[in-house]
Amino acid sequence: MKAPSLKNHLLSGSLGALLLASGLMSPAVAQTAPQPAAQNDAQLGDIIVTAQKRSQSLNNVGLSINAADGDQLTRLGVKDTGDLVKIAPGLTFTKSQDGTPLFTIRGVGFNDYTLGASPAVSVYVDQVPLTYSAYTQGATLDLERVEVLKGPQGILFGQNSTGGAINYIAAKPTKDFEVGVKASYGRFNTFDGEAYISGPISENLGFRLAGSTTQSDDWQYSYTRKDSLGGQDILRGRFLLDWKPTDTLSFLFSANGWRNKSDTQAAQLVGIKLQQDASAPGLYDPVATLPRIAAFRAYPLAPDNARAADWDTGRDLSRDDSLYQFSLRGDLELGGGITLTSLTAYTRFHQKYNLDRDGTTLQNAGVESRGNVKSFNQELRLSGDSDRLNWVVGGNYAKNKVISADNFLVNDSTNTAILPGIGIESATTTITQDIRDIAAFGNVEYKVTDTLSLLAGARYTDSRNDFTGCMRGAPGHRFTFWQLSQLISGVTQPAPDANTCVNLDQTTFLLIGTPDESRLKEHNFSWRAGVNYKPNHDLLLYALASRGFKSGSFPTVPASTTFQFAPVKQESVTAYEAGIKATALDRKLQVNAAIFHYVYDDKQIRGIVIDPIFNQLEKLVNIPKSRINGAEIDVTVRPVSGLTLRAAGTYVDSKVLEFVGINNDRVTGDYRGSALPFSPKWQFVGDAEYRFDLGGSLSAFVGGNVLFNSRTNSTVGDPASSAIKKFATLDLRAGVNAPDDKWSVSVWGRNVTNSYYWTNQFVTQDVIGRYAAMPVTYGVSASFNF
Repeated sequence: MKAPSLKNHLLSGSLGALLLASGLMSPAVAQTAPQPAAQNDAQLGDIIVTAQKRSQSLNNVGLSINAADGDQLTRLGVKDTGDLVKIAPGLTFTKSQDGTPLFTIRGVGFNDYTLGASPAVSVYVDQVPLTYSAYTQGATLDLERVEVLKGPQGILFGQNSTGGAINYIAAKPTKDFEVGVKASYGRFNTFDGEAYISGPISENLGFRLAGSTTQSDDWQYSYTRKDSLGGQDILRGRFLLDWKPTDTLSFLFSANGWRNKSDTQAAQLVGIKLQQDASAPGLYDPVATLPRIAAFRAYPLAPDNARAADWDTGRDLSRDDSLYQFSLRGDLELGGGITLTSLTAYTRFHQKYNLDRDGTTLQNAGVESRGNVKSFNQELRLSGDSDRLNWVVGGNYAKNKVISADNFLVNDSTNTAILPGIGIESATTTITQDIRDIAAFGNVEYKVTDTLSLLAGARYTDSRNDFTGCMRGAPGHRFTFWQLSQLISGVTQPAPDANTCVNLDQTTFLLIGTPDESRLKEHNFSWRAGVNYKPNHDLLLYALASRGFKSGSFPTVPASTTFQFAPVKQESVTAYEAGIKATALDRKLQVNAAIFHYVYDDKQIRGIVIDPIFNQLEKLVNIPKSRINGAEIDVTVRPVSGLTLRAAGTYVDSKVLEFVGINNDRVTGDYRGSALPFSPKWQFVGDAEYRFDLGGSLSAFVGGNVLFNSRTNSTVGDPASSAIKKFATLDLRAGVNAPDDKWSVSVWGRNVTNSYYWTNQFVTQDVIGRYAAMPVTYGVSASFNF
């Protein structure tokens, strides 16, 4: 039965009051999700993080960080990287038009689904980069903890990023033999199972083997016929070997991978935005085009129900994606507190999926995507640690070979029937990218006095991207482009065959014939400088300035002319931040807060160009100037033993300072003053958990989690066609634990108010579509440790 909707005005009123009061106290930043309270323990525990590639207490790091351990992630229902929004205000998750996961932190992100596009928020497992967002699907397996770092993170990690970094730390081999099993069963017959086995092989060699699966029935249904979609079929695995041949030498080998054969999500049709409506002059065949216009206008819109959607009949809308990765880390202690570290990783990724992003049974924006990536990463660094000085110097080498082929199904689109009797059925764009990055970096932190520390870091990166692009098509597509090329260029050309690249040269308008080739060479210098002042054990004041870059990239688009293949140049963020981390009330209260100001240059977005024949065509573009101001606060309190309360919020005021272009609504304008895409002004996370004795050595817990995002937009200019409304979700949990967590049983509900909301809404071809978030789910979980 559908639960009553959460009253957003009640929540937003209390939220605004809380954040306003917080801002008056001291402006804002992050801490960790509430920790499980040990029995009769009234104090908050310490959090150890490795955000600066060494173990430190979170309260000693002058940086905005959210952290949570593996148990917390399980209780909160964090199954993939997108679920981290439950612990990290300021982090926004959405799916691109092609279902690729996209992450934005404090308004800094990149809305693109091109396989070879570097993200603005980079993700790592044990410091090994998951180079592209599509790699992240198996990252949450068997974790010790996760850390969400906010702001540019290009100094110490192997991949430059302007928005931040998400660091997963996998659970490591144990000294004693251990076995653990976790399982849950919920709505839509969803089964999640995870197990591990860990222990010693010999005195200096340990292992850990972990695996998990997610299986479920369909959760979407067609509102125009009897059909369903949305089943899950995911496998994940990881094998670790921890070898310490001597007291000064250690190795950690990791082999991990995943396979995803789940269905893709169908978009919901929420509006019509015709490419050709016959009201304006243009090149089209009225016999074929007018019935298409009528079909779109007559198509029923999706109801306001997260499960209701529509998609092409007879198509297999599923994935067959997979990844495997091998990495080896070696640490050699050289004496005098100096350590030499080598980190080597090799990754293979395969992508194969079909989806329907137009939300209709018409072939308007169907996609068949195929891709392969080979990634090699090597880092070598020296680090030193003494009473006053911590330093690290090193270098990175990364090589990525990306091949993608996207077939776009547009047979029923209103802009593809141009010549009488001939239509453009589909077009396949094949892209190859050879990407090479070389970097050198260094960081130093010097303790001037017992209370004052200074830090500075720098990184130089040289990158090169060799690109080829080619669009080939079905017979109608080839014939149309051949005729258009001859008509526009005035040059007679031989008829193209199935292997001919039919993109038009942007200058001559001749068919290019062979793949378009281009090279993008860039270099940049990232830096950071900061000061930490710690007058006592319970207080840290810090100020930090940094600059980070995200490399430029080429798009995967069905390019009418080679102009659409042009790359965007690298973007940069210069960030200024000041914050406080304070512990009080005998370690029963933790308050972390910060304010920040970002200067955002050449932000990369997926934009639009208007073609005189095909109307809307996609292209990557840069927004020359933007700025972001904001504040965060994170308060965790344990008022009595067993009760942990957390309230955290982020305020982001983003603004375009310079950009004249075309937004996703196909409107040309000067967008000065517009907010940046996927940048809600307010984000709030609240969590409460109470643990208590049941007697007989058993304990119980009850808890809940609230997430709130204010409204935002998927493009500049805030058009209604791309609006993402404000939303709030409520999760609840309760369970029983045996002593030492030998076993536990719990019940849970997520989005228990069945709030209908979406994370992306967009204009594509002839429609306005959106991807709805999951409706209410509920279930039972159990875990056993031996």
